[in-house]
Amino acid sequence: MSTLHIFSKPLSHYCNNMLANLISSEDIVLLVSDACYNNMQFKQFSSAIHLLEEDAAARDISFNQGDIAINYSQFVEMTLNAKNTITW
Repeated sequence: MSTLHIFSKPLSHYCNNMLANLISSEDIVLLVSDACYNNMQFKQFSSAIHLLEEDAAARDISFNQGDIAINYSQFVEMTLNAKNTITW
């Protein structure tokens, strides 16, 4: 696994141009907290978006095709297996 990018805020909080240059196709994008609201918009960085299941459920977010729900145990496993982790 390459870099795990963890986003906690809506995409409008970040500079898209900067992110496009920093996230590679091998990287994993994980949405937690309010970032779950923008799961479709984050698809520009990765075809498979991971969402923390509990955060998505708390915000009544529907999963779209290509979205992957993960639980806290899987979240911990992803961070341990990632070469690098960046929390935005």
